[in-house]
Amino acid sequence: TQGEGNLPKLVLTSGGGSEAEIYLFGGCITSWKVPSRDLLFVRPDAVFDKKKPISGGIPHCFPQFGPGPMQQHGFARNMDWSLVESENVEGNPIVTLELKDGPYSRAMWDFSFQARYKVILNTKSISTELIVTNTDNKPFSFSTALHTYFRASITGVSVRGLKGCKTLNKDPDPKNPIEGREERDAITFPGFVDCIYLDASDELHLDNGLGDVI
Repeated sequence: TQGEGNLPKLVLTSGGGSEAEIYLFGGCITSWKVPSRDLLFVRPDAVFDKKKPISGGIPHCFPQFGPGPMQQHGFARNMDWSLVESENVEGNPIVTLELKDGPYSRAMWDFSFQARYKVILNTKSISTELIVTNTDNKPFSFSTALHTYFRASITGVSVRGLKGCKTLNKDPDPKNPIEGREERDAITFPGFVDCIYLDASDELHLDNGLGDVI
């Protein structure tokens, strides 16, 4: 269907009533409702004109996370992905998007690649899987992340599952992070926080302060 700015988007609906929306521009999931409340957040100043990435939802960072030799977070969130597979398994939709290199990406990163992004919507969960294949005749390295924006009430937010992790606190000096170790069971956010957690566990619990635990 047509989304904001007349950009094409996919609307997925599970048999259990949950719903997700995915824009082909950037391969960006912008909405995930379970069953009626949206657990994702899109910034009020987000633009849908292809001149800049969609600010919110679950944007891609590929083939670079953060700053580096190319533009911030790479180029995958600035390109059109294509829908290559769609199926329905027991009432749950599964779609696969694909991104390949082109003149735009090669101007920044001169490699041939194929990225396939599978999204599975269930009644109470959304799962994503990104597989990057080197289709070039030379090796390359990359970093990638899904930079998720969750809807939240910051005064009530807490994160569990990071106790014992080594930390790199980038506040107050981002260029000289302070090493430490997390001692709290539940991390809260009374003020500005910019902290990296090393060797985090596979499962974390986010209480969004709105009555949901993700």
